[in-house]
Amino acid sequence: MRRKSMTEEQKQEHRRVAYYYYKQGLTQEEIAKRMQMSRQRVNRMISSCIELGIVTINIEGLDNSLLELETKLEQKYGLKEVRIIYDVAPEQKIQELGIEGGKYLRSILKENDIIGFSRGRNTSALVEGLPMDAEYPENITVTQLLGSAIETDANTAVDETIYRFAEKLQAKVSRLYAPIILGSEKLRDSFAKEPYFKESYDVIKKCNVAVVGIGTASSQWKHMISLYDIKDKKQTEWAKNVAGEVCTHFYDADGHSVEPPFRNRIISIMLEDYMKIPVRIGVAAGAEKAEAIAAAVKGNYINVLITDLQTARLLME
Repeated sequence: MRRKSMTEEQKQEHRRVAYYYYKQGLTQEEIAKRMQMSRQRVNRMISSCIELGIVTINIEGLDNSLLELETKLEQKYGLKEVRIIYDVAPEQKIQELGIEGGKYLRSILKENDIIGFSRGRNTSALVEGLPMDAEYPENITVTQLLGSAIETDANTAVDETIYRFAEKLQAKVSRLYAPIILGSEKLRDSFAKEPYFKESYDVIKKCNVAVVGIGTASSQWKHMISLYDIKDKKQTEWAKNVAGEVCTHFYDADGHSVEPPFRNRIISIMLEDYMKIPVRIGVAAGAEKAEAIAAAVKGNYINVLITDLQTARLLME
């Protein structure tokens, strides 16, 4: 609808309303009394000031921020939040991702939260990015979302990650005391019946925040090769369908679950319980991970993404 042209007198009236509202900080009710008009009319005039260009809004630093791209990614994928770091040297990327992820986690932490972690360099870096001397909410509990594994890099081990988190936040620790993979389904079923496992898993089910890494098909091969017989045709065919992995849950390029033949040997949070965690933060970046990240988002394995500029642009294509 085309707006009728305004007289200079009408424009001046709009300017006065804008001045009172934006410069002097008067409420709409106060302006209405001062200018002897209804509050509804004041409200319409304030809105019109922006439409007419009488008032322009400038957000300091916006041109140099990544807010617009973050918002577009949130809208495209239905994410709760996206945080993007600028492209940095490969050796700095994990650290910068961790710092940004730590900032986001601190912004949402509240008293009595239960935080669950998966293994990996990025989740470990997030914990390293949390300042030791900051003020944190009280009564935080931290737990691992999957069993422990023998890691070539100790810093990626999930049990080490939760201990460092607990140390920084003075949080309570709930451990699984279990390996990530057992030798047989029977052994796994027997283990799951143990009282200490049930107690630990009850804590896991109460998690309201998950911090997870995102694995690619190729990066998971090194871990998967010890889990199944590569001579088994059925198992090899399964591996071909894997686009990525979150917390031992594998999925294809469309985000659909791809159950591994060894699913019932794994000690980790069950998929249905994982999906009930309200905030699922994925920390991942790199062109090689773009497909796995996109598929993780499509499958709703994460609803918050911490990534870098290069990956964000690939996700927008």
